[in-house]
Amino acid sequence: MENNFQDHIQKVSQATKEWLQPDNLSLKKAIDKTVEEGMFSFEDIKFQIRTLKQKVDSGQVEEWAKRVELSEIKNSVGQKVLCLHAGNLPLVGFQDALGTILSGADYYGKLSKKDPYLLSSFLKMMDEVDLDIQIQYSTELADFKDLQADKVLFAGSEESVVPVQEELFKLNAVNDNTEFVIRTAKFSIAYLDNEEPETLRDMIEAVFRYGGKGCRSVAVIVSPFTLSKVKCHFTDYVEEFWLNNPQLKKPKENLAYQFAFNKAIERDQAWLDDFLVQETDDFPDQEFVLNWVVGDHNKVKELKSRFGNSVQTVYRTRENINGIKTEFLSNAQTPDLWWEPDGIGVV
Repeated sequence: MENNFQDHIQKVSQATKEWLQPDNLSLKKAIDKTVEEGMFSFEDIKFQIRTLKQKVDSGQVEEWAKRVELSEIKNSVGQKVLCLHAGNLPLVGFQDALGTILSGADYYGKLSKKDPYLLSSFLKMMDEVDLDIQIQYSTELADFKDLQADKVLFAGSEESVVPVQEELFKLNAVNDNTEFVIRTAKFSIAYLDNEEPETLRDMIEAVFRYGGKGCRSVAVIVSPFTLSKVKCHFTDYVEEFWLNNPQLKKPKENLAYQFAFNKAIERDQAWLDDFLVQETDDFPDQEFVLNWVVGDHNKVKELKSRFGNSVQTVYRTRENINGIKTEFLSNAQTPDLWWEPDGIGVV
């Protein structure tokens, strides 16, 4: 590693800025290919890249390094870190990749076949900078045979954890000393206590961006208002959002069955073109469904405790909710680079 770890941080920051420049052809090609192959919508990719650009341009790479106190003495130089990237959102693996490289570790990335091009254009850029670290990536897990990683970063469903670990041991990619950092949160909860246009727009963004597929996406709204009270108002804002951000993936037939079931039991609901909003405090286990719960702060706490580790974040629009950690709703889809998935720092 270069004598000065600060140089390393600067190089990583500079290369990331350059990668996010509008005139970067390699990124442009990656975006085109991703859209052409129907992986993500152009609007969602543009939103993600614009968000990252704002964070990086405002100095968040350096700020992240400062927050975790990276230095000559404190870093991950010489450590092999294997990142198993998810593919549910465009560039969802960016934070793990950037954090690993920033820490000075050797980066080995298993890219998702659902999002292979965007992240590899970033990694290619990093590889071209003289960083003195290993950068290797592939969409095939088998390419990491005999790696003997010091650390594995993994985000996925709880069901997939054991099979993935077994596969890694079989490949000899890990050993008994490997540290596993596993994140399995599925969705977020928001408390809606007013109907101001800005609040509703923030809420719509938090629910419907990326078709609701992120762990920071809101799948449960708790509100003192009933669904029938805000339904019309809410729907207008959803239509405005979809006009500018058409939803790429569509729900499966089982959503129609859910709608029929709700009707039969006289549960209040709203069928929006590609999404179902229903008044229930059940666990949200279907895609393209938003559960609306009438309640106060205590209800938020009860659900957070009942749904356990499946909850990524609880959002608020105004004052704190005593007894639980919350974030502002307006940051739901635009977290800082150093945000901690499942409460665990990447670096």
